[in-house]
Order: sequence, then structure tokens, then C-alpha cells
Amino acid sequence: MTPIYDDENLPEMTGRRMDAIREALLTQVRDEPVTNRMRRRRRFALWGGVGILAVGGVAIAGTAIVQSQEVSNREVVHCLSSAERGVNGKFDESSATLSRDAGKAGRVDDAIALCSAMWQQGVFEHGFDPLSATHAPGTAPTNLRVCVMDDGSAAVVPGRPGVCSALGLAPESN
Repeated sequence: MTPIYDDENLPEMTGRRMDAIREALLTQVRDEPVTNRMRRRRRFALWGGVGILAVGGVAIAGTAIVQSQEVSNREVVHCLSSAERGVNGKFDESSATLSRDAGKAGRVDDAIALCSAMWQQGVFEHGFDPLSATHAPGTAPTNLRVCVMDDGSAAVVPGRPGVCSALGLAPESN
């Protein structure tokens, strides 16, 4: 058995063919560092971008957790009719408080229950007249969230988790 490289069907190694092979090898050796550098840059950019996104996500989640506050003013509750601010930057709301002896403000322990009662009494219905003896009943949203206003009072907002942050309010810490 004769080795394959001794086969007569292979092209002859001429000077021209040897020069072409030498030129191909030199081109490969010359261009390989540039190609590797470009490959490393692309990898760095890709993984750097992934890293930045990961750090950003953790920072946002951390901010939401750190930003949560305790309701410190339990004398008043702001019941917001929607999870939007008006064009003037204010909320469409009705405030409520409980009274105790001698007309002093009482402590509101369950802000969601108080605002749900206001919703059910029709306070947020179009055409509600606070001076009328009778009111059309309303329906309370099922997804109410407690946020904390700048003064430490509770604000009850209809919406999904994260609605407090979207409105620029701190979520209540539990």
C-alpha cells in the first residue's frame, strides 16, 4: 500500500503553487490578530450590554424595595379615582377620615376598607352630589393598592402592583 501523498493524481507542487500557499499562510498570520481583536470587542460589547441590563434590573428592583415606606399619618386617607394624574399634576381624589370624640380625627387602620366603602357608596360615580340624601351605589375596584403620599398619609389607588411607583408615590411597606 502506498501513502496517499504519493498518489499520481495529486497536483504537482510547482513553484507557483508553493508561492500561493505561502501567501495564504502569511495572510492568515497577518490578519488573525485583527480578527481575534474584533471578535473580542464584539463579545465584550455583547456581554457588557447584558451586564448593564442585569445591573439596571437589579437597581430598579432594589429601588422599589428601598423606596417603600410606612404610613405615618393615619388620620386621613386619600382615595384616588384612577391611577393617573391630571394635567395640573394633581390626583382626582376624595379624602376621608374617621372622627372620634369631640370632633377630633380618629385613626384609620384599614385604608382599603375605607376607600372601598366610598367606592360602593358611589362617591366616584359621575354626577355624585355630596349634598344629596340618596346616591346611586357604585362598584369598588378589586385591585386597590396602598401608596404613601409625601406627607405620610395613605393613598388608595386602583391598579396593579407597581402603580405607586408609576405615580411617583412610595408603595406601602408591609
